[in-house]
Amino acid sequence: SLSLDQPEAIVSKSCDDELLNQKLIEQGGFSLIVICCKNYTHRSLYELPIKPSPNIPTIQTIYLYPSTCFFEGTALSEGRGTDKPFILFGHPSLPKSMVKFTPQPNAGAKSSKHYGKVCYGWDLSGTPKEVLAKTKGQIQLKWLIEAYRLFPEKDSFFLLPKSGDMKGSFFNKLAGNNELWQQIRKGLSEEEIKKSWQPALRQYKEIRKKYLLYEDFE
Repeated sequence: SLSLDQPEAIVSKSCDDELLNQKLIEQGGFSLIVICCKNYTHRSLYELPIKPSPNIPTIQTIYLYPSTCFFEGTALSEGRGTDKPFILFGHPSLPKSMVKFTPQPNAGAKSSKHYGKVCYGWDLSGTPKEVLAKTKGQIQLKWLIEAYRLFPEKDSFFLLPKSGDMKGSFFNKLAGNNELWQQIRKGLSEEEIKKSWQPALRQYKEIRKKYLLYEDFE
């Protein structure tokens, strides 16, 4: 039987038709007939005419989400309840010298963390070009690592599930493994963490190549 309910990378660098074609071939032994977009490559920058999610309202949010989505699995507000979800993030206990914001219920987020409380943290606002430059076209862990360093109650930084077992946490679901949170707790640098990803990334890229329909970004 064909199942499309499988773990997927936060950033796959593939289009939906490429991903679906890969799953159909690997699981079902057949492929799609795809009408490709003219003049599109994986280097093309495209801004959606409508927001893909209530809490992903702008192209800036799309660029930052792969780096800031991890805050959903932590004690920090990820900016839900503001007009800049995943661009604003912080916590009431972070230094008061940081950017100040107060999450409030809104149409896209009627309940979330720290509503009505003053939070202190980061505001990564900017033009699309400026925000893309902040990410350098990659997942950035520097904000997550710095937030953990500044957070006073380290044992409460990562949200635990009801079972109390971090293995089943939402943070690990976002990260795709049980390793990233441990690496952050151990104080590993972003460079060290990303170096640990390379063997699996090389393997993934080789598989991905077989199903590309458009010119690649590298």
